[in-house]
Amino acid sequence: MAAEPAERRPYHREDLRRDLLLAAHAHVRAHGHHGLSVRTLAQAVGVSPGAPYHHFRDRRELLLAIALEGYARLGEAAVRATSDTASPAENLLELCLSFIAFAQANPRLLELMYESELTSPAPDPALLHHQQAGRHALQAQLEAARPTLSEQERTLRLLSLWSTVYGFASLRNKHLIDPFEPSGSSPDQIARSTLRLAVEAALRQPTDALAP
Repeated sequence: MAAEPAERRPYHREDLRRDLLLAAHAHVRAHGHHGLSVRTLAQAVGVSPGAPYHHFRDRRELLLAIALEGYARLGEAAVRATSDTASPAENLLELCLSFIAFAQANPRLLELMYESELTSPAPDPALLHHQQAGRHALQAQLEAARPTLSEQERTLRLLSLWSTVYGFASLRNKHLIDPFEPSGSSPDQIARSTLRLAVEAALRQPTDALAP
């Protein structure tokens, strides 16, 4: 008897959605998100072209699921980075460094999370929720270290700090700062020193702030 056409073969695995996401993560890790489609994902998993649509309505919903898992991992890394026994300044630095480590380990996933169709012209609301959670984690440590800051000053300091963290991660992933990094230091040392300067600036005493 001839084999039944692939598009008609039933799928018997326990968790197709999980298999699809694992394959999608592997594709993004190796190639980025631009060439990923529901059809190519079905081929990678070995199911009919229509099978993934039982779990993802379209490519955007698939990409969103991948990005959300990335944010979940990033959030877990942030939790591990902080300690009740550390000072707010130490926790703030470690939070920043945890983002740098995640960015370096997952450059193509980071692009999907922050610089893709999911974030343009505005972030998807589901992503925005996670981005705000990251901001609140930084804000909690800043408020603990400098509780007398005005809301405006706190917001400006957070904006400056986050710009440094994300800018450093992005520039390093694109190898745009490689020629300018000081020799004789490891990448980890350079990241720590750079982010320490940014944290120190964010935590300076209010009286040291530059006049508007």
